[in-house]
Amino acid sequence: MLLFRPHQLRGALFRHVSWVLLLGAAAGAVQAEPAGRARLASVRSPLPEHLPLRVAWRVAESYAATIPDGDVMVGSGDSMLPLYPDHTVIVLQRMPMAALRAGMTVVFIGDRGRPVAHQLVAKTPRGWTAQGLANDDLDDTLVRANNYLGTVVKAYAPAPEGETRPVIAAGIPATGTAKVTPGASAG
Repeated sequence: MLLFRPHQLRGALFRHVSWVLLLGAAAGAVQAEPAGRARLASVRSPLPEHLPLRVAWRVAESYAATIPDGDVMVGSGDSMLPLYPDHTVIVLQRMPMAALRAGMTVVFIGDRGRPVAHQLVAKTPRGWTAQGLANDDLDDTLVRANNYLGTVVKAYAPAPEGETRPVIAAGIPATGTAKVTPGASAG
């Protein structure tokens, strides 16, 4: 999924991030399925809360302002399904490279020069390998200190106003529901 920041889209409401390497994480080791796709063993990335997109952006910006090195982006694409659908608003926090773990969803500058949100797979002597949850192959670009932008610490998936939706992704137990109310904010 591609990611963008507000200053990159003057006049637009949202920043977009590419899911190519940014979103989706597992607590345990990522295992390959027969088709070669990454699989969530357990969740190390935050499950998204479901809010209307405009509300999600405001809530995310408010939260990012409370954490050191916080930033907000919006994902574009399906590479992080089932965890993060297209247009998920994510809050990033830059962490030391030594704090990164397999299964975390991170944002980095990919091989096309754009931010990508994907799951960390394995640490190598040259950097971290990463992969979109819905992708068959590892990303070509390694995650290193010079291209790492941050780790996903909060996520808000788009939901139509007035709709109640369970906070769930395929294969991940629901942790609750979110009643989507215009103008409401989440903590």
